[in-house]
Amino acid sequence: MRLIERYIFGRMAGTFALTFVAVGSAVWLAAALNQFNLVTEKGQGLALFLRVSLFSAPVLVIVVMPVAALIAVVHTMTTLNGDSELAVINATGAPQLATLKPALLIGVITMAVVAAMTLYFAPLSSRLGQSLITSVRSDILTSIIREGQFMTLAKGLTFHMQSRAVDGSLHGIFIADDRDPDHSSIYLAQTGAVLHNPLGVFLIMTNGMIQRRSKIDGSISMIEFSSYAFDLSTLASQGAAPAVPPSQRSTAYLFDPEPDDPYFRRSPRLFRTELHKRLATPLYGLAIALIPLMFIGQAVSPRESRAASVTVAGAIALVLGICLLFLPSMADNFAGAVPVLYALPVGATIISIALVAAGIQLRPPARFGAFGDRLFRKVSWLLRVEAAIPGGD
Repeated sequence: MRLIERYIFGRMAGTFALTFVAVGSAVWLAAALNQFNLVTEKGQGLALFLRVSLFSAPVLVIVVMPVAALIAVVHTMTTLNGDSELAVINATGAPQLATLKPALLIGVITMAVVAAMTLYFAPLSSRLGQSLITSVRSDILTSIIREGQFMTLAKGLTFHMQSRAVDGSLHGIFIADDRDPDHSSIYLAQTGAVLHNPLGVFLIMTNGMIQRRSKIDGSISMIEFSSYAFDLSTLASQGAAPAVPPSQRSTAYLFDPEPDDPYFRRSPRLFRTELHKRLATPLYGLAIALIPLMFIGQAVSPRESRAASVTVAGAIALVLGICLLFLPSMADNFAGAVPVLYALPVGATIISIALVAAGIQLRPPARFGAFGDRLFRKVSWLLRVEAAIPGGD
């Protein structure tokens, strides 16, 4: 890599890292707050809260890193042009690859990291995170819930016990389960104990009764039992092993799922959707990093506004992201959805490289540029007026 290319890459890499840390921290904090009820409601410590929230890091990287790459390329190229450095670089006869290589390297780094997250770390962390949360919910029955206290374990699921013996067994158990859309159930049992086995975590209740009321016709049925296993692994009242969704399966498993997998038998298309999404997502990271070069890769007068060009580049990147969300799920009804899913990022990457290498810079229509400038000035004016008003936020 030439000296000028290393200089541009250094500028991009610095902005890329700073943006990733800033945006990633904000997104991580917002996602972590969703699990804060582990501390406020479930009585767990801050260490466990941090462990659970860290399991969302791979998904956070997948979302934030392409955005950071886009911002890094846009900011670096805009700054170079504003300081007339880009004009000097072009005037010295430097090849077009001088600006292409740094952005391409940022894109390749983004693609590699996102690929590692989507293909391995994201499903692994999702699986481990779900296992930890399940363990926390089951531990509530043995260490957190107090005698005589009603506690909501999940939406529509309430638990109460009268007392806890020295050996850890529970007495006077009451469970109200209103999660099923067709019926509601009430479980009453004299005693119970939490059992951990390879199939999951279960509350084994003895000498009790189940009262089930239909939400359709209001009919009530009563079932007495001497022993009943309430599944805490998925917080559902089945005694079978919990079905693992495609998002928590390994990539190798998605290529060849077991025919007896209950989730696969129920929704086989979700496995294909998840597989194509994992394979295509890294390609979008590379494309998003190169798209801005089509519009701001060449030097222009510092007096010329680039707001319209940056807006168009951001809009194209946004459209690619939306396509990544919807195209995989359209595969069953639209046969061409899967080829389009891969063709969009590959085509955007090839077009970007070809235009930059040829020294061609796309420009938005003049009307669009004028509209963008007027809108930008109006927003800036409103912000200044708002700041000037006493007591304005």
